[in-house]
Amino acid sequence: MTVRKQSSTAWYDSPLYYDMVYADYTKKETRFIEGIMKKHGPKLDGPMRVFEPACGSGRLLESLGSRGHVVHGFDLNRHQVAFAKHRLAAKGLKGRVWRDRLQDFKVPRGAAGAVRSLRRMAAALRPGGLLLLGLHLTDYKNTPADHERWIGRKPGIRVVSDTWSAPADRKSRTEAMRTRMRITEKGKTRVEETLWDFRTYSPAELKALLAKVPSLRLVACHDFHYDLNSTRKIDMEYSDVLLVLRKQA
Repeated sequence: MTVRKQSSTAWYDSPLYYDMVYADYTKKETRFIEGIMKKHGPKLDGPMRVFEPACGSGRLLESLGSRGHVVHGFDLNRHQVAFAKHRLAAKGLKGRVWRDRLQDFKVPRGAAGAVRSLRRMAAALRPGGLLLLGLHLTDYKNTPADHERWIGRKPGIRVVSDTWSAPADRKSRTEAMRTRMRITEKGKTRVEETLWDFRTYSPAELKALLAKVPSLRLVACHDFHYDLNSTRKIDMEYSDVLLVLRKQA
């Protein structure tokens, strides 16, 4: 077994295996996006126009594009961008995918990273357009170490992905993460490990962030079960939240 050197990008440098880990969510997420648009978005005479920042391997771009929607997206990782471009081209789907960073959007000076990103995404939306933002809330009083596992399979390939998170540091508002992908292919197994820090948000911190971008109004809050009929509040009743934000006219 060969262990690849640890890095902060290994998780993203292998788009095929990254894609396998999340493949089971694609259909559910696609239907949820369409349902949210019908419920909260403007009335459309034609297909949706979908713009996905940090689009990764392009699995949602492909899924939505295959259903007739107009899709565009960008990602920082060049391997993910190349993979996404190839998958759209292989299906004969139109859509622009390019390399870019959320932090580099043009917004007023002095804005913090998250505020800057939200303002730039708001500027890219038409009035009535929707921004779907998923994130994990942090309860600083109760942040035990955590572990999650996903398993993905394709003919001849098996990927076991394990992610561990350390207790959140309230002072720095970060959470140390480690993801290890154990990849078995052609009878050989190797391990790719990624180390990085996540920004943390308590319910109060998230509400304060949204208040700094008044052009986006919260119209619904769901969780990662993607159930249109089940809504949430921004509190610690459930840590995984999916915000539906509408661009104000």
